[in-house]
Amino acid sequence: MVKLIQLNIEGSRHLARVVPFLENEKPDIVCLQELNEKDIPHILDALGETAVYVFTPMVRRMVEGSILAQGSGVFSLLPFRDTLARHYTDIHGLDHIYDHSDIHQNHKTQTCAVTGADIETDDGFIRILTTHFTWSVGGEADEYQRKDVQELLSVLSPLGDFVLTGDFNAPRGREIFTTIAERYEDNVPAKYTTSIDGALHRAGDLPYMVDGIFSTSAYEVTDVEMICGVSDHCALIAHITKKS
Repeated sequence: MVKLIQLNIEGSRHLARVVPFLENEKPDIVCLQELNEKDIPHILDALGETAVYVFTPMVRRMVEGSILAQGSGVFSLLPFRDTLARHYTDIHGLDHIYDHSDIHQNHKTQTCAVTGADIETDDGFIRILTTHFTWSVGGEADEYQRKDVQELLSVLSPLGDFVLTGDFNAPRGREIFTTIAERYEDNVPAKYTTSIDGALHRAGDLPYMVDGIFSTSAYEVTDVEMICGVSDHCALIAHITKKS
């Protein structure tokens, strides 16, 4: 059994909370979204000297005159057997500086990918994947999300058994989240109705359960708990076991 944390950290904005949170929780595996590449050393320091990671950029931002890569990462205190990155939107989004001025520019100037690792355990290995799915206005399904969720499922299909975490930008109970949950097990308890931390999110309270931990039947995901006060999204903590 390994302890996993899933968290969208909103760039560097909440590092003063994220770093001590990881230090205190002592997870075996951490999946992060909106991770600035330049901040990876801070995450490694929080986890300890044996930590390894894989990172996939999603957008390139212009910050104070410098181009900053931001994306998703999987960190582990257990050794990697292998890593992977599978894009399910146009990789040429990384040719542009991120533009969030409207939904079309948003989609044009980013790329979405599944980032993952096969992680060695005492019982073999576990496959952990993470993603930051396509954003939409108001959490409503649109043409981009409908296309991209099918591409995401196509990418996942040949990957065998896994645990998939992420910020899915699609509220539970609505079309896109349901499309994923029809294929994979949704392990977040129903008592959690939002993963947006209203005290830290720029939009305040939103009734959107958009962060998730999905799995195939080969895995058991237990003790799933939500912790707020860390970032603009709440953290999910879970224990992962590969069934024999």
